[in-house]
This record gives sequence, C-alpha cells and structure tokens, in this order.
Amino acid sequence: MKRYRQSMIAGILICSLAGCGSDNKDGKQAPPATDVSYFFGARIIPGDGSPALEDMSFIVSDGKFTTIGPRKEVVPPKGSARIELTGRTVTPVFINVQGQPGMNRGRQYGPRNYMRESLTADLNRYAYYGVLAVLTAGTDSGDLAFSVRDEVRDGKVKGARLLTAGRGIAAKGGGPEGLAETTIEVASATDAKKAVADLAARKVDAIKLWMDDGNGKGAKLKPDVATAAIEEARKRNLKVVAEVFDLADAKDLVKAGVNGFVSSIRDRDIDDALVSEMKQKNVFLAPALTAAEAKFIYADNPDWLGEQTMREVYPAQLAGYLRESVVQNRFKRNPELPALRQHYSTALKNLKKLADGGVSIVLGTNSGAADTYPGYFELREMIAMVEAGMKPMDVIKAATSNSAAALGIADLGAIAVGKTADFLSMPNNPLEKIANIKDVGNLYLNGSEQERSALIQDISISTEDLKITQKERAADAEAEAQAAREKAEAGLPHYGKFVLGQSQSVRYMPIPTPKGSKADVKIGPPDRITVSMKASAAELREFYARALPTYKWTAAGNCWQKEHPSSHKPQTLCVEAANNSAVIQISEK
Repeated sequence: MKRYRQSMIAGILICSLAGCGSDNKDGKQAPPATDVSYFFGARIIPGDGSPALEDMSFIVSDGKFTTIGPRKEVVPPKGSARIELTGRTVTPVFINVQGQPGMNRGRQYGPRNYMRESLTADLNRYAYYGVLAVLTAGTDSGDLAFSVRDEVRDGKVKGARLLTAGRGIAAKGGGPEGLAETTIEVASATDAKKAVADLAARKVDAIKLWMDDGNGKGAKLKPDVATAAIEEARKRNLKVVAEVFDLADAKDLVKAGVNGFVSSIRDRDIDDALVSEMKQKNVFLAPALTAAEAKFIYADNPDWLGEQTMREVYPAQLAGYLRESVVQNRFKRNPELPALRQHYSTALKNLKKLADGGVSIVLGTNSGAADTYPGYFELREMIAMVEAGMKPMDVIKAATSNSAAALGIADLGAIAVGKTADFLSMPNNPLEKIANIKDVGNLYLNGSEQERSALIQDISISTEDLKITQKERAADAEAEAQAAREKAEAGLPHYGKFVLGQSQSVRYMPIPTPKGSKADVKIGPPDRITVSMKASAAELREFYARALPTYKWTAAGNCWQKEHPSSHKPQTLCVEAANNSAVIQISEK
C-alpha cells in the first residue's frame, strides 16, 4: 500500500493548474480558480483493481480529476468548493456493455414499446442507479437510438450515455424470438459483409451477432458467415460482440476474432482451452447472469423482489404483479424450468473459471429484456457475480475500467487524473459486503453532485396492465388443474403417451381406452367402438399396441385375437386410427 501511494504521489499527485497558487509573470497572485472542487476524507476504490485507498483527497477542475492523493498531502486550491466525504466510499460510475433500453414496459416486452419516451426513461433509470453508459446490443431499429445518442452527448437529453449496435445480425429464421424487426437476417458471407457495411455507414458503435439460438432452438449463424461479419467489422475498426449459448459456438467465434461475449455459455462446462484462448486474444465476457436468472427466478418469489432499492424507481405494483400466484404458477409450469435452472448454475460455474483464468470480465446484463429492469438489474448483476465466486473488488473493476476498455470509453472507468469526474459516493463499503452496492448514495457528474431523484421524477409506468384479470385467473386455475392431473398421472403406467382410462365393455369383454377420451359403443355384429380425443393417429396406434396385450389380446397380423370368456369362440379386434379418433371393430368367427 505504501509503495502504491508513493508511486501514485510521484506519478499523479501533481498540483492542478488552478490549485498551486503560482504567480503570474507580472508577480501578481493568480486569480481564484473557477469550477474547482476539493473533496476530502474519502475511501477510494480506483476501479482498476488496485487496493482501496483510505482517507484520500482529490481535486476536480473543469469536470476532470486533476489531483488525487492522501488527504494530508493534497492542498485545497484557493477559492475551491470543499466537499467532505469522510466515511464514504468513492467508486467510478458503472458501465453496462449489454442492455435493451426502451423495450420493457411493466409486464409488456417487445419492439412495440420502443419509442423515445421509453428509451430516454431507461437511460435515466440507468443513471439513477449509477450506470452512466450502456451499449444497446442489437435491438435498436430505425433512427431513434442514433438521434438520442447524439442528444445525450450534446447535453440535450439527461441520462446515461447511449452507445448502439443498431440492429443485430442473425441467421435467417434465427435470432431472438419476437424481435425479427430488430435483426438483420443473413444467409451467406456476402450478406454478412453487406450488413456490417450498412451498419458502419450508420456509424454504429459496435456490431452485434445473435449466435444464441434460444437455448438450443432455431437457426444460428454458420461459422463462415460469422467469420465474414467479424472480418468486415475489423476492416472498419468496429468491435464485434456476440450472444452465445453453446460452447462450440463460442470456440468458433473466438477463432474468428470476436471481441467479446454478452451472454454466458450455458450448455456445458467450459474447458481450459477456451479460457486460454480468450485470455490470449483478450476476448471479454459480459455474463448477463440476471438475464438467465430472470427466466425462472420468479417461480421462487425471490426476497429482493420489491425491496426498497427497487421501489425507488419501479412501482410497488410491479413487484406485486410478479408475486401474484398467476405469474408464479406460469413460471412453475414451464416444462423447461429444470433446464433453465441448470443453465444458470452452469453460467455461474463458467464465470468463476473464466475470471480465475484471467479472462477480462465486464458488466453486461441484457436488462430491459423480458422481466428484467434497467438500472436495478445492474446492481443485482454485481451481486450475482460475487455469488458466482468473484471478489467484490474484481466485480467493481469489471463494472468500471474493464467495461470502459471493452467499449473504448477513454474518459470513464477509473478514479484517475485526467478522467472525467463522474463518480459515486456511497455511504457503505461494497468491499465489505457486495450488497452495499445497492445503496448508490450520491452521484457526481463532472465533479458536480446531481439530484438523483430528478432523473426519475418524470418517469411513469402504467400500473393498469399490472393487474391480473379474472380471465387470467380462470385460465390459471384451469392450467393448474391440468398440471395437477398430469402430475398425478406421471406415476401411473403409461401406454405410449397415455395412461389407461375407463374400459368399455362389449359382450362382457373389457376394451381399453386412453384416459380423457370419449367412447361411443355400437353393438353389432360387428361391434364398433369409436374413441375420440386430441391425439395423432400414431399416438393412438401406439396406445393400443401397448394396452391390448394387458387385456389378453394377441397380435394377429394387423389385428388382435382373443377367445370369448363364455362362448370360447375366437374374437378378432382391429384398430383403424386417424388423427383425433380411433375406430375399434370386433367380430366373431
């Protein structure tokens, strides 16, 4: 620590031009500094991974850090404002490498919500929670994001800085479900190069590849197509980020030269070879743990849902809606629930291995996607990263200097001389307990304290659509009853897809039928039973092929035979199956 401070003092503890009290050439005292502030007594977490510094002071002049050092060695400039930060922890503002601002409106998610009002509202939400830059990776259609990006830069719009990849590039028929209008579908290397060229002409900040095919479903970019996109982007000095799910895809993309992943590999445990190659090629990972978690977590009524930090921005009705039994039941009934939990567990394990292996980890959440909430979920993400096994200091580094480097933002990411003085002053130390990150405290931009509440005072969420209707409750009750029946039947013997229902008696002979079917019996000769239920012809044939032997019917060609219990005469049973019905005909020889 002492050596660090000595080198810091020797290298960057330089009096600011406004703060040295030097004389002019005419021998007169220099005029008082303007726009100069002196902060003292803080604990500083620099953001570059170096140890926290206690009882520090720093000077901000014209919106930049100009002097940083131990409190007793930094002299306040004459005429400067003096701000005491004793007992508080100072960190750089956070940077999100993957978000979907403007897409989520309460319970509704999708392009229909994407408009100026929703986009700027999310940028303000990010800023409220200390996230001052975000890359929208692949869900910005039209010109809106580009114009808002410029307006934020010019100070015409409040909120986090916006970077955009425009529309993401996906395989034909691939990409995220429901977001077809936000993607550029390509089928060949030529298509991919043209897509990149068109995006570059619009001055995007990065290129996004949708390799995640929906947890193993749908089409995805072929390796040669993805490689062509990456090579074209490199020619145009654009970084490429990719959303992945499969380990095999991740390996192909690293070989092709991708700059980073904005989702976790979740199909299996990663191997040492990938860790080594990602580190060697400086490929970063934005794990987006909370995006994977949000696919199942509401089935568990998590304890953070509706906590004070969330309610500061999002209405209590939102948490109430997500706690509704109708909503929880929908998550619980998802047949993919066990797999989604396993995907998340694999993501945690893979993040730990990549971080331990020296791969650059950044903050990326995909917040704004379904059931995820911009700003608040960045804080949740950092907590999840620690739960995965990362140290709080490394998580803060990921959310600051690493993310700044990943997006090429040179003036943010660290508390250091020459950087823009955008920082947070927290009342509690997140290094002691990462949950303290939720108390963002005070926000300073260009060295000036911002009224955080002013960022969100004009934001409103309609709570009308957060109410559960009677129709939804009725549908949920029916679905729950069906799920209960299926659970009860799960332990019963199955004959193909179905369990046995009530038998139909024909001349004292029981004939099996599937549970849930309807049967119409007509006595002949020949006797005829028409069985009706929602099923395919193949499923009905399989049921009878498995069920009839349990009733002592013996296969005879395409039909079945059995001796009548009273007359002892041979009986022949034939099944003619079609979709949604089966006709059973019984005749006596």
